[in-house]
Amino acid sequence: MLKSVNLLSLVNAANDLSSVVYKMYKENFRIKLKENEIKDIESLVNQLNTHSRNPYIYDGYYSGYTIGQISKEFDLLRFGLSNIINIELKTENTGDRMKEQLLKNKYYLSFIGKEVISFTFVAEEEKLYYIDDNENLIETDFPFLISNLLEQELESIDDIDKMFDPSNYLVSPFNSTEAFLEGRYFLTDHQVNIKKEILSLSNFNAPCYISIEGSAGTGKTLLTYDIAKEYINDSKKVLIFHCGRLNSGHHKLRDNYSWEVSNIKYHESFTLSMYDLIIIDEVQRVFINQIEKFLNNVKSTNAKCIFSYDSQQCLARWEIDWNIPQFIKDQVSPHHFKLSEKIRTNKEIAAFIKNLFDLSKRNPNQDYTNVNVQYFSDYIDARKYMDVLRYNGWKMINYTPSQYTRYPYEDYKSSSEDTAHLVVGQEFDNVIAVIDQYFYYAENGKLSTRGYPLKPYYHPTKMLYQIVTRTRKKLTVIIIKNEAVLNECLKILK
Repeated sequence: MLKSVNLLSLVNAANDLSSVVYKMYKENFRIKLKENEIKDIESLVNQLNTHSRNPYIYDGYYSGYTIGQISKEFDLLRFGLSNIINIELKTENTGDRMKEQLLKNKYYLSFIGKEVISFTFVAEEEKLYYIDDNENLIETDFPFLISNLLEQELESIDDIDKMFDPSNYLVSPFNSTEAFLEGRYFLTDHQVNIKKEILSLSNFNAPCYISIEGSAGTGKTLLTYDIAKEYINDSKKVLIFHCGRLNSGHHKLRDNYSWEVSNIKYHESFTLSMYDLIIIDEVQRVFINQIEKFLNNVKSTNAKCIFSYDSQQCLARWEIDWNIPQFIKDQVSPHHFKLSEKIRTNKEIAAFIKNLFDLSKRNPNQDYTNVNVQYFSDYIDARKYMDVLRYNGWKMINYTPSQYTRYPYEDYKSSSEDTAHLVVGQEFDNVIAVIDQYFYYAENGKLSTRGYPLKPYYHPTKMLYQIVTRTRKKLTVIIIKNEAVLNECLKILK
């Protein structure tokens, strides 16, 4: 657990201790700052020391704290009862990048509900900069910083992680549409770099093909729709095709904000040459004849075409067999970008999901305080429990039924209209998932299904994966008539 440190102590330790003891000292405080940043702290301390001898101003700093799920790092944080002081360290002046960093920091810290006072110290110049009330970056003096430090009544913090709820920062274009449109989110550096490369790409007198690949939790949907928003804000024409039924977020973007969003099956009714950007989202789920026709029709345009997909989110067996992303690659050789950082995933939930689907992926160091497993011997009692959870705001996601055959999982279907197919790209705070007696662990430890009267049209294990990966905060797994899977789940939680 990260501990607060006294800056004078830190500087003294860096200058006086042997490398072995100094390493232990930093490990005790979980300090991960680089040595050049420690030198910048020493320079800051020297400047403070020239203006004040009060020892209070050096105490109570959290150094190098990172919000785990989104990998957002702060150089120095000092928590008071009514405000937070953030000081970023720079060896040299980086201009507008300093302002951008402080504004991002202020955004992330604002969710704690206290005033945020933000500074950047530039060691090379021995100067201090400050974000004012109008969000301008201005040079200020050290007495101003010192006065804020002296006025701050330090707050005693048992666990700094508990002050940050990563779900506050995980904005979805579908579930947090207004926040998305108002720009109340930030992309990671990884996402920003991909976005810059994509925006710089273009073909003259021909379409420009781009693929964005990302598994659950990497921010694929946010990045894709952020690029669309960038084009729309630049008065360019954007058309989005979704490969599946449109969700409520799609309808809101289309009906309330005039975005052009449609199901891919209607693509032939659009004049594609009218658009600067055409996006096909969740392209792994498109029918092969639809993508063939689209690629043939788009050849005569100069549009930038983005294919966004997650190969793991195939829900029908034919989607797996057709492998549409590979088909597109073979046909048009798109510029390929892969999101690899898990930024939009609750680490606890992610660890449980990984182990649930593969018993070899056990993480004995992970606590599962937000995962709940309940067992029932019949569907009737299970549905009663689901109703209780739904009444308390939990999201029940059903397995997608077939149009032609009734499968056993429809016996415990709730009145919720949302199915695994309809929640693609969406996120919910608290999710309910059901595992019945048709699930089992194969010899290789992988979760699978067997025993259905007829081979399911949609892949049950893939649908379960889609359901559980929609979770932002808490997950309840309801197990029906399946002691063997319950046994393994309890081992995971142990």
